[in-house]
Amino acid sequence: MARKEKKAISKGIGTKPLVTVDPSLPSFEGNEYFEKKANAAKKLLKKVGLPKELTQRLNTPR
Repeated sequence: MARKEKKAISKGIGTKPLVTVDPSLPSFEGNEYFEKKANAAKKLLKKVGLPKELTQRLNTPR
């Protein structure tokens, strides 16, 4: 079999935004459904807390 050469891949991280949002879309701030979901998630995080592995990664400098 012939050896295949590896192609150099440039990730391009930080060169352009990953997500673009159409400014004509309405804002969902204050929407009852999303406020209810956000409050439920906050309540769960307060009750259960974050995993130790996650908090350790956040506190270490990069």
